[in-house]
Amino acid sequence: MSVRALRSTFGPNCHWCGLPMDFDEPHGRPESATIEHLVDSTLGGVRSQKHRRLAHAACNHARNEFRMQAERQFQSWIAARQASEKTLTDK
Repeated sequence: MSVRALRSTFGPNCHWCGLPMDFDEPHGRPESATIEHLVDSTLGGVRSQKHRRLAHAACNHARNEFRMQAERQFQSWIAARQASEKTLTDK
């Protein structure tokens, strides 16, 4: 599904912040419209049109960065949990 098709379906406003997006060239600016995958590609989001919306490039990037930060924090928590358990079992 293209930006044009998503715009005709969902309108010109960002899915996340609700503010109008920029559809003009050149693309790639913070206010430019991008395709947002609501469901991560590892969960099938890329191939499913119902999981796509339009979002500002800045909103899309921020969401992805926050998700990556959360994933890194979770991995750190798991490593600490495993280390703690290993310390208990080594006694």
